[in-house]
Amino acid sequence: MSLKFQTEMRLKFRDADPAQIMYFANIFSLAHDAFEEFIVKAGYKYEEWFTKDLHMVPIRHAEADYKAPLVPGGLYTVVVQVENLGTTSFKMKYTFESKAGIHATVKMVHAVLDPHTQQKIPLPHIMRQRLSAYLGVAHGS
Repeated sequence: MSLKFQTEMRLKFRDADPAQIMYFANIFSLAHDAFEEFIVKAGYKYEEWFTKDLHMVPIRHAEADYKAPLVPGGLYTVVVQVENLGTTSFKMKYTFESKAGIHATVKMVHAVLDPHTQQKIPLPHIMRQRLSAYLGVAHGS
């Protein structure tokens, strides 16, 4: 059975456009905020993940699908899951929901690179182990 990670976020007024709907690009910042909480829960120290000593983990692809508006003051649950573990990359999925249902999904693919050559490298064993604990939690669409 896979572990599940979720966090709560209240949308700030500064994240909205003049129509009082979240500016579309801000969903990526919110997803990355959830990712930063997730990696700590998965067993990493914040400094350990974001150091360039052992590896770099840039985002190589990001996409969002909006199903309902996100509004300032709204409280959203963000369900975080590892959708796929590849040889040199992994895909994360973030589902933003409220009591009214799903508002958006975000998917981000992270590549793992050697910090000196900036070439792809296999996922380190400890990374694969920690992320695989959250692999395949079926949720949303």
